[in-house]
Amino acid sequence: MVGRVMLNSAIYLNTLRSHVDTPVRLVIAGFLLLLLYLLVSGGVSVNATTMSGIGSLVMGGNSLLSMLVWLLGLGLISRDIASGSIQLVLLRPLSRASYVLSKWAALTSVGLIVLVMMYGTYLARHTMTIDSTVPVILLFAAQCAQVAAIAAVITLFSTVPMKFGEFGLLILSALLLLTLQLLNLRYGVAILDAAVTLAWRILLPNVTITPAFANGAYQELIVGMALNSGVAVVGVAGAVGLMRWREFTYAEQGG
Repeated sequence: MVGRVMLNSAIYLNTLRSHVDTPVRLVIAGFLLLLLYLLVSGGVSVNATTMSGIGSLVMGGNSLLSMLVWLLGLGLISRDIASGSIQLVLLRPLSRASYVLSKWAALTSVGLIVLVMMYGTYLARHTMTIDSTVPVILLFAAQCAQVAAIAAVITLFSTVPMKFGEFGLLILSALLLLTLQLLNLRYGVAILDAAVTLAWRILLPNVTITPAFANGAYQELIVGMALNSGVAVVGVAGAVGLMRWREFTYAEQGG
């Protein structure tokens, strides 16, 4: 039973290769990587203020890195389903859980590689002290959980039997949450407001720190890390459940 949910190296490596098979996707990814490098190295100004320090890492992870993972994750599983190749894949001695886990792990790996590059750039540009080392390590761990959570959301959306695609489902979910948020401005239900805020954090995993983060205020970061870790686990489990429930036929080919 343990072996059935292990990573499949062939699926994992093939998924890594698929991330670079589209020239347009590569160009956009390269542009985002350049912006990420400039941001972390202190070459980007926001409202006439040059971004630097911990703030640049947080902004880079919440914006550019998140967009990059979403860009590379489009079609993660849905492309196999639409082309009909999912049937050939599942003819192998491969469980659906292993297939989903391998897909998610490949996308997560790409995000973590970019994250390591981002921190490498940061460390090359900033002098580290004993006091600044702990916050950076904690932030890195939190952003690892963030990347895993984003990849899990994409993996889950990629298994949903709808024709909208991952990005379409993201937009529909965001519109629903935005509608609820606007309606709640009139009624002011505290529980609904808290639920919508939590739903945004789940739909778009991020990392949040307080201004006192550098001085040891890590509570919000740790709570966010736990939430993102939970999203990663539930998202992958949900994708596995959907894959086990679905039946694939040649009628889906080209859909």
